[in-house]
Amino acid sequence: MNIYFIAGPPGIEKSTYGRELVPNHIPIVDHDLAAYQYKKKGFADYSELASLKANEFVDSCISDGRDFALELNLGYESHYDYVKSLAVSRRDTKVHLILFFTDSVELCLLRAKVRYQNGGHLVEAHVIRTMYRDTIPLFKKHSALFTNVSFISVTDLDVEEVTHKYLPYWISANNLGHYVRN
Repeated sequence: MNIYFIAGPPGIEKSTYGRELVPNHIPIVDHDLAAYQYKKKGFADYSELASLKANEFVDSCISDGRDFALELNLGYESHYDYVKSLAVSRRDTKVHLILFFTDSVELCLLRAKVRYQNGGHLVEAHVIRTMYRDTIPLFKKHSALFTNVSFISVTDLDVEEVTHKYLPYWISANNLGHYVRN
């Protein structure tokens, strides 16, 4: 069974570009999108309902041994507790990480603000800054959880997979080059 985590700080464009980075047949669990859909339908408890449905779907996939992808931030230690719980759920589980990151927290702040202004969910600036600051240190601490890792570099002009031909500053500054594919 394969689990793909599409991760990165809020506002990094995970929802926009994540679909392109997992095999087409793999369903993606996106709590924020589900909550937004329930909110549009008038549910007062839209976030709780989205969590319930997402958890039911994940449990079903694990029970049946079906591959799936899950979008989340990985900016808090508790997120890794969740990854660990899924990683050990079956012996044959392979955990793939697609980690979006950028050299500029300001880009995340701006995109999260625009998303909110367009009817999406609000993420407070201090939460974005905290998750941005902690994303790489937490990844380094828990990198052994992942079967393979892909880094996606986001700038105001481009979103691209990191290769040895293109190493953004955040890769070299955090000594992550050994994770980069050719």
